[in-house]
Amino acid sequence: MFGVGVADRVRNRIEKSLKEMPDLETTHLEDGNYRLIRGSAVLYLSVEEWGMRDVMVRCTSYVVMGATIDAELLSFLLEANAKIPFGSFAIDDDQDILFEYALIATNSARYELKEAIKAVAKAVDDYDNKIINRWGGETSYKVLFGFDAD
Repeated sequence: MFGVGVADRVRNRIEKSLKEMPDLETTHLEDGNYRLIRGSAVLYLSVEEWGMRDVMVRCTSYVVMGATIDAELLSFLLEANAKIPFGSFAIDDDQDILFEYALIATNSARYELKEAIKAVAKAVDDYDNKIINRWGGETSYKVLFGFDAD
């Protein structure tokens, strides 16, 4: 298991980063991780061990839930992955579309943490409606709260 001090330092940087981002609605979850809302994007930040000494921060968002997964959509997501410099789209076991960005955060600056959050929120904002309009489904915001954020 990694040193508690390292994880605490990373969580401290995360807390400071989130305070510097007033456009986020932040919920500290019981497991020590975070749920963030920015517009229609619902993001989850998790702090995980990486190897023997490092800590990884994973920022994940469910972009669209319930879309019709077909070869055309998969091709669309692969092409999008080639265009986006950080993070990538994936399909989970429930066939929901997510976007994820992970970084080794042991020595990361608050700037890097904020940019990871912004990259995920931007990808969700740029692609959720494109996917829904063509392949159906709903945003995770609508699934969680019962209405659209827009």
